[in-house]
Amino acid sequence: MRTTLLLLIAFQWTGLAEDWPTYQHDNRRSAVTKEALALPLKESWRYESPSPPQTAWTGPAKWDAYSGNDGLQSMRNFDPAFYVTAVADSVYFGSSVDNSAHCLDATNGESRWQHYTNSAVRLPPTIGGDKAWFGSDDGHVYCVQTSSGELVWKSKPSPDPRLIPSNGKLISLWPVRSGVLLQNGVAYFGASLMPWEPSFLCAVDAGTGSQGDLGRFVLKETGITLQGALLASKDNLYAPQGRSVPLVYRIADGKRLGGIAGSGGVYCVLTEDEQLISMPANQKEKSDTVRIADGKNRETLVSFGGADRMIVSGPYAYSHQGNRLKVIDRFKIVALQAEINVLADANEKRSKAMDKAKKATDKTRMAELKEEITVAKKAIAEIEARKPSCELWSKEYSIPIGFMLANEHLFVGGQDSVATFHAKTGEKLWEAKVDGKAYGLAAANGRLFISTDTGAIYCFQ
Repeated sequence: MRTTLLLLIAFQWTGLAEDWPTYQHDNRRSAVTKEALALPLKESWRYESPSPPQTAWTGPAKWDAYSGNDGLQSMRNFDPAFYVTAVADSVYFGSSVDNSAHCLDATNGESRWQHYTNSAVRLPPTIGGDKAWFGSDDGHVYCVQTSSGELVWKSKPSPDPRLIPSNGKLISLWPVRSGVLLQNGVAYFGASLMPWEPSFLCAVDAGTGSQGDLGRFVLKETGITLQGALLASKDNLYAPQGRSVPLVYRIADGKRLGGIAGSGGVYCVLTEDEQLISMPANQKEKSDTVRIADGKNRETLVSFGGADRMIVSGPYAYSHQGNRLKVIDRFKIVALQAEINVLADANEKRSKAMDKAKKATDKTRMAELKEEITVAKKAIAEIEARKPSCELWSKEYSIPIGFMLANEHLFVGGQDSVATFHAKTGEKLWEAKVDGKAYGLAAANGRLFISTDTGAIYCFQ
């Protein structure tokens, strides 16, 4: 009987159990996990907030006086739902409604503890061992025990006690809206709001909150605004800014290395080979564009006009572009774009040479350059025609909002629904109804968690 039971359990659950310990699974914010969820899934419980999340920014700015732009799109929408982290049989999230971090029992959704702060908690706690770390709009980072929510330490980088009203709450002029990134025993976070006030980028001892050891730092910077979750590779720390370009810092000592030109927004993903995916491109653009940039050299590699979501696993980029789900071989498309860039750069030089030849009335040279430009344009068109061959599959699907790749399953959150597609074929495998826009997707230990803009958190298993 015991043998039969064990075999039955093995048949029902053959996936690799994996935690989801930080925002979007890991420090690259990949939203990719080896967790293999057994379909079909059924709703096992639901948490419902008394009111929807109170976002830090209510929508796109009509006018940005700082840079003189108008008609902007939203670039700082990092907290439209209560994103979760999940470790073992516990689920954690931060609330902008009741100003606290929550821990729920993953088996039934019942509350285990709640730790209150003095303002909104916008991103989920990061979990490491027996501790959880999270930031608050009150300007503090908190470290608490995962078993009880009891405070271990809290840290406030700015000594200035000033508070300002924001969306019906009082917040610090230096709210912590970067989440807390944990790496090699160090907790990284940013405290920032407006570019005309100083911002703080901090690296403290994760266990004690101490700032005095080697590799720990508190940087006070001006002219920047740190908004959205920090990302990290082995050597570099990436800090989104919202309506300006993401910044790159050396993780060992906090030295600023520069910004990712042409990038922007708070939707950022870092690939294993340190390519940064971000959108929207910058505050001047009024349409969606996802860019892939070389995180080390900080140069744009390829752009996807009309795209609004992308995650990456190995060579494959899973995107939503032009009301279609697409899977693209990013290595191939980046290589093709590199060929195009070489030809385009050469034509730009030829155009400048053409202007000089025209001024010198050198008709022979003008004719040569014209021919070379024509040949290069034809070559560019031929390469552009090869780009569709980079697609693994493409499927019409409207309004995906959240993406997650769990083993061979692509989970897509939409308006009032979540669907699953086979990652290699695009075959639709499962769909379920939820209330609201399904922004947050997470998978851990045989469970699927969905967070929507109504303030609901669903558990399917």
